[in-house]
Amino acid sequence: MSLESDLFEKLRPVKEKLDAFGFIKNGSMHSYTAFLPDSKMKAVIRIDEKMKISGTVFDDFDEEYVAFRPDGTRGSFAAKVRQEYIELLERIARECFEPVPFVFDQTNRICGFILESFDKRPEYIFEKFPQYAVWRHDGGKWFAIAMEAEAGTFGYDHKIEVIDINVHEERMEELLKTEGIFPAFHMNKKHWVSIVLDDTLDDDFVDELITQSYLLTAAHRTDVLKREWIVPANPKYFDLDHAFAMSDLLYWKQSSKVQKGDLVYIYYGAPFYHIRYLCEAMETDIPYKGAYDGPIRMETLMRLRKICFFEDGRLDRKFLAKFNVTNIRGPRYMPNDLKAEIIRLYKLNDLEEMKDE
Repeated sequence: MSLESDLFEKLRPVKEKLDAFGFIKNGSMHSYTAFLPDSKMKAVIRIDEKMKISGTVFDDFDEEYVAFRPDGTRGSFAAKVRQEYIELLERIARECFEPVPFVFDQTNRICGFILESFDKRPEYIFEKFPQYAVWRHDGGKWFAIAMEAEAGTFGYDHKIEVIDINVHEERMEELLKTEGIFPAFHMNKKHWVSIVLDDTLDDDFVDELITQSYLLTAAHRTDVLKREWIVPANPKYFDLDHAFAMSDLLYWKQSSKVQKGDLVYIYYGAPFYHIRYLCEAMETDIPYKGAYDGPIRMETLMRLRKICFFEDGRLDRKFLAKFNVTNIRGPRYMPNDLKAEIIRLYKLNDLEEMKDE
């Protein structure tokens, strides 16, 4: 570990803040130069294309000065340089970076997937292991746990982050042959596996396994098999109003884990910027066999039936932001509190009956 990695381990830079602070972008590298006020040494801070930070201190002869780096540095001058350098790093951390829950980028992306798909945030419930996070159902049962593992775990020569998930017994043998998947680090090895989150496996594959774990661990599985989604639509590419005027049924690109019977709230983009339709997924995983004649590429389709048209525009960006729903660029889970408010506003208490009509 280094001074930089210790301080910035769970921080990520914000580009706009880097620019405002004075970082200069050269290719894929951001750099910032400052003179330490008392020692007059020159410090150069760099952030690479992977958003990792490093730094070098130069003396009056423009040669690298390293005497300040060892912990417990002896000598008043080296100690002064160390203190000034740390203060510079801390100021950059405060003004240019934002906190993230995990060290590895993939772990942070997976955390975002769980929030968007299941409206669940990580919980830190272990006093002795504050870096361990669990995700659980409302009834308290876990469906995933993420943790740091020291060098030597699973044969890795460096610290790693893993997520433990529940899997079908019949898939256990197949999964354990997959690079990056191992018998569970802390859970029952008959039903759980550990996935190393170092981008060995792509996000879609990990997301699928987490979804299965969520379903497998639910107290009443039928309750979670039917989910509700917010799906974006771009009027520039497709006239949804005209399509629904012609028929209550239409085929739509399937780019999420929507299943038959799920509810789909369609968010209509510019110039509308609001949830405009509520539909039911009548059929899913339909192979797309047509030609591509635009920017939208499709592999599978779902067949939607219109249930409700929200013509008053009340479900706009300002309204959705109250429920932490912003930047709808892809399918995401419908938060329970937002769903409850929509039901109240539009008197949709008989939603199940509407689905069956």
